[in-house]
Amino acid sequence: MRIDASTCEAYFDALPEDRRAALTHVRRMVLRAFPRVTEELRNGLPTYLLDGTAFCAVGNQKSFMALYIMHHDLLDAFNKDLKAYDHGRSCIRFRRLEPETIELFDRIIKYTGSRFPDSRLNGRSKAELRTR
Repeated sequence: MRIDASTCEAYFDALPEDRRAALTHVRRMVLRAFPRVTEELRNGLPTYLLDGTAFCAVGNQKSFMALYIMHHDLLDAFNKDLKAYDHGRSCIRFRRLEPETIELFDRIIKYTGSRFPDSRLNGRSKAELRTR
């Protein structure tokens, strides 16, 4: 479900209450873990940047919410944990925030935010990655 918003605040304000609460909780986790993070609306999603580089985003879809990790190769460290979740290469889908999900997201956010400079994807364009 695409939300027509021009700012992150407008995006969160447009969400249904239950989804706003869940995605705002994830947002606060990012802001607490990285106080210097900046937040922008990119590709229609609230996106979080460190030193000008996007490292994660959150989004509301029709039948789920998602945490997106831009340097998805860093999620390899969580392969065992992610087996219990519906996930893609760079996203973790969820319908509600359970305590286990909150704990996992906290670890993922802290790890990927601190390790993205080490990612093999860092600084490479999509075109460069396709040719390798």
